[in-house]
Amino acid sequence: MAARLRLIGMWIATGALLSGMVFAGWTGFSWIQQITLSDVAIQGNVNTTESDIRDIIRVDTSMVLYDISAVVLEDRLIRHPWIRQADVARLPSGVLDIRIDERKPVAVLLGSNDRPDTWVDAAGWRLPITDRAAYDVPILDMNLGPWHPMKPIMDPSTRELLRALAGTSEEMDALFSEFIRVDSGWELRTTPVAGHHSIPVLLGASDFALKFQMLQGFWNEQVLQHRNKEFILIDLRFDSQIVVREQHMRNASSS
Repeated sequence: MAARLRLIGMWIATGALLSGMVFAGWTGFSWIQQITLSDVAIQGNVNTTESDIRDIIRVDTSMVLYDISAVVLEDRLIRHPWIRQADVARLPSGVLDIRIDERKPVAVLLGSNDRPDTWVDAAGWRLPITDRAAYDVPILDMNLGPWHPMKPIMDPSTRELLRALAGTSEEMDALFSEFIRVDSGWELRTTPVAGHHSIPVLLGASDFALKFQMLQGFWNEQVLQHRNKEFILIDLRFDSQIVVREQHMRNASSS
């Protein structure tokens, strides 16, 4: 009998505890549901201004925080050309926390007037030029037609070139001055260095990452080590081969 009474007492205590927990949870949930937006905290933006971001999300402090959809705001934000990813969190403090990850340019596109028109990233997205940041990247000279902010560059050869540019070393970056679209694919114009003018390099239409590695080795072992030679052309269009046109400099002894 005593054991049964203890068991009944335990059931009653457990039920009371669960009821208390449910009530506390419901009270807390109700409290959270009434929190209004107190502030918007934005981090990670460089080329997108806070004003840009606030215009995109369109929220104000009269709104209940948990009525704001983080998913909807993230979807709005990534429609901005510069924003690669956005993470939005609603904090119990009433703060809407926004973390921005911007795209990183790997080249600058020339416009019809031969002046810089837009940056472009490794995925082919064109990015409007702002006065908030500058990037030391090579020029891309090609005819792209009208810019659509919601569509990346679709040409397969150009996309492969951009991906390869994103993976190059600082040493290689310094060598690249300009990429020009030609009938056979792409032609690189190197940055002039001491003893050598800019050298045209024929790249073809694919395998750019491999060709950049070949060019770097050839540049270090041949171009920089033989200042008595003038390289007129470097051709990398053939499988694993480097074809060059060169001439001896007339005043090599005085250099």
